[in-house]
Amino acid sequence: MIAPTKMLRRSVTGSSLSSAKSTVALQRLFAWIEDKFGGLPIDEGPAAEVITSTQSYLSPADLHRLFTHQATAIHVRGFFPKTAAKTLGEKLTFEYEAGLARNWKVSTSRGLESSDVSTLGAHDPFNIVSADASTDKRDDYFEGVSRELQNRRVAEQSDGTLLPQLWPLDLLRLQLDEAWSEGAGLAREHLPMKRPFGGGLTRVMKGPTRWNQGFIHVDEMGPLDPNQGLFSANIYLQLPRHHKDENVSAATCHQETLRIWPVGVRSRWDWYRNALLLSGLSSQDPEAQMRLRTALGQAQTIAVEPGDLVLICAQRPHEAIGFQHGIRISLQCFLQHHGPDKRLLIDS
Repeated sequence: MIAPTKMLRRSVTGSSLSSAKSTVALQRLFAWIEDKFGGLPIDEGPAAEVITSTQSYLSPADLHRLFTHQATAIHVRGFFPKTAAKTLGEKLTFEYEAGLARNWKVSTSRGLESSDVSTLGAHDPFNIVSADASTDKRDDYFEGVSRELQNRRVAEQSDGTLLPQLWPLDLLRLQLDEAWSEGAGLAREHLPMKRPFGGGLTRVMKGPTRWNQGFIHVDEMGPLDPNQGLFSANIYLQLPRHHKDENVSAATCHQETLRIWPVGVRSRWDWYRNALLLSGLSSQDPEAQMRLRTALGQAQTIAVEPGDLVLICAQRPHEAIGFQHGIRISLQCFLQHHGPDKRLLIDS
């Protein structure tokens, strides 16, 4: 008679082997499809454009083009006053150097992994929180969101008094609410309490970065749909130095910061026929990164100054350009678009 533990072990082993064989079979199928029918659709013309605005505010027409994938990105120069942006950048650098930062782990096919990016603030990014199913973690997140929103709206003066300040992410939320026909606001949980999600967090990168050129990725997998999508916004406050001995204040000229590829995957078939290549967008694997860089071709490169705002479709491949010296600081949030007749939802 076979012992129950041995029967269980055989069952588990058989199941594991079956699963492994299925995985190999699927990989071979997708490899065959990619070999026969592969080839990334690349947008050209207006859909590949980075809209550049010097008006320091968001245009309804520009937002419509971005959210319906008729443009790849929006770059608003001087969205926040440069001097004020640099001052905030210096304060956040002080927080970072005081040891208050945490690694902004990225969600990959292997789970959460450390990245080149750190974050500051009273709560973790929600992608980290959502990886832990515990109620305590969610409660900590929403309590931290409330503290973060309040803390960033005051600035301590040299005499210790607190004065109100306009936080750049609040300005972004106000402009989105004014520019989008259905308005914009914080996303809220679906539970009875309907607590608000975060309005954005500080994003810090310090040189030398792990990825010399940058890490090509997407923040959400899926074909482009004019009626829905995920977008991200970054307001840049401080740029890294070109040289080790360069003064931080000198790093204020336009600096190449972001690359985005106008890949136009708009159907499941486009996705499936490039599935193996696109799976590299969720893996911190050097070989997959090299393959992507070869296949993606020419990127749109965006150069910014402190105070500039950049909005992109986070479903198109993009990367923050690596650097050797200094610190880059921006404020980042995500935007959920659910159609022209729906409110824009902001979270982090």
